[in-house]
This record gives sequence, C-alpha cells and structure tokens, in this order.
Amino acid sequence: MFIELENHKAHIFNHNEYDDSKESIILIPGAGMDHRMGNLFNFLDLPNSFNILSIDLPGHGYTSGPVNADIKDYSQFCNDVISALKVQNPIVIGHSMGGLVALDLATINKNTNPILMNTSYPLMVGEILLQHAKGNLDQAAEFLTKYGVRVLPEVEIKSSGFGVMGSGFYGRSKGVIKSPYGTKTVESDPEREIKLYPLKKIFNQTHKEILSKDLQACSSYRVEIKEINNIEGIKFIFGEKDKLARFNEESELIKHVDIDTNVRILEGSGHFPYFEMPDKLALVLKDIIN
Repeated sequence: MFIELENHKAHIFNHNEYDDSKESIILIPGAGMDHRMGNLFNFLDLPNSFNILSIDLPGHGYTSGPVNADIKDYSQFCNDVISALKVQNPIVIGHSMGGLVALDLATINKNTNPILMNTSYPLMVGEILLQHAKGNLDQAAEFLTKYGVRVLPEVEIKSSGFGVMGSGFYGRSKGVIKSPYGTKTVESDPEREIKLYPLKKIFNQTHKEILSKDLQACSSYRVEIKEINNIEGIKFIFGEKDKLARFNEESELIKHVDIDTNVRILEGSGHFPYFEMPDKLALVLKDIIN
C-alpha cells in the first residue's frame, strides 16, 4: 500500500491482509535494502495475530526520494508512517542499519517496542566497503555477502531468468563483467552465486548511490547514551559469527541491559539470519514477541 506523507509517497508492503483489530509488526530493512527483505523471513503463525508490514525508506524500493540518508530522518519518516496508519504500540524489527533507525525511533516514540537485529552502536563501516559501495552495488553486495554470510541455505531458483547456475546470466563463467548495477566478479563455482542470489538481488536499487549513502549514515549516526538507557523493553538479536556487527557486551548499546533477558545470539549465524537460518530466527522472534 501507499501512504501520502508531506514529503514522500511512502510504500508499505503488507505481508498479510491488513486488519485494524490486530497489533502490528513493522520491519525496517538494512542499508541499501527494501521491503523484499521481509520476503525472506519465516513468520510462522505470527500473521494470524499481527499485521506484518515492511517499510520502504525514502528512495528505496517503491518509496519516492530524495535519499537524504540520515538515520534521524529515516526514523522520523517511520514515525510519520506509524502515525498515518494509526498503529498503536507496534513491534519494530530493524536489521543492521534498520536497527539504528528502530533505535532512534524509540527515542522519539516511546510506544514502539524495538527489536534490534545484527546492530551495533556506533555502527562503523570500513573504508574498503564504503569505496566498494560508491556507484557499484554489485561489488558492495559481493563484499557484504562475503563477510556477512556464514551459512548458505539450500534454495531453489523458481525462475529461469537468472541463467544457467547464475553465471549464464552474464554470458560467461568467470571474470569481471559489467552489470546494470556496476561491475561484478563471476565466480567459477556458480553454486554459491545461485544460493546468494535471493539476498544479493535486494541490494539492486534504482539509484546506485543508495547503499553508499546508507553506509555513511550508519557511520555518522550518534545518539545520547542516556536516551538509549531510557528505552524500555528493547531486545537484541545477534549472529554468533557476524563479522559486520559483532556482539560486544561492553558496547554502549548493550552494557546497561540484562543480557540474559534481552539478548539472543543465534549460534552459527552471520549478519543475515533471515536468509541464513530463517526457521531458527522465526522461533527466536516468536519467543521474544510472545
């Protein structure tokens, strides 16, 4: 569905039929991603009790631009969406950059119930990744999946449009080629490419600079620690093997919370648990929400 806001035509993806009588779960995607992230989740029976909504941030997916790429601007946008929908006390699940947005949202809207997935604070992004992300979404996606994915799920490509085992899409089996989103290194082993495709394609956006701007927004975001400490009911999910947003019990984000109660660590998972082990994540989310 689309919502007319003051500065944006906001696109909100309904994962189930919207019901005013239900509470809502709102997903905020990570850097350079959009509502398609939500399609990788396993929600189990949560749609029976909750509206499941994925937000396209400004300039992402089907939401109109411009892309200001500022965490506080994104959180205000999400708050405007929540107000327009008249959603009361939503559960807000933010992944990576989306976790920072959910965190900041909770500082301006005390009625949200944030679950931060694979998010650290401060969320510093390495210069190598920032350079890869400048106008080259393919190389950035390659970097993120190389260091972020620890478990490759078994997937079945339902469309033949991707080509023979992934590499056929580009007409060659190995080497660096140009793609619609930058330059791409085609691996000689196409099996990994096939399995990563459902995740990588989500980084493909209309504007090639989106991911770069989002990553810079992550690095520059700051919030007063006392504001974080005033957030009630905040929950965290980390991947045990996550190299991009590691669990650190001494971080400003974590050190004042009861880890046993409020932090879950997914054994063996990297930075993208909804892709790597959606069934295990589903059980953790259901337990937290219930």
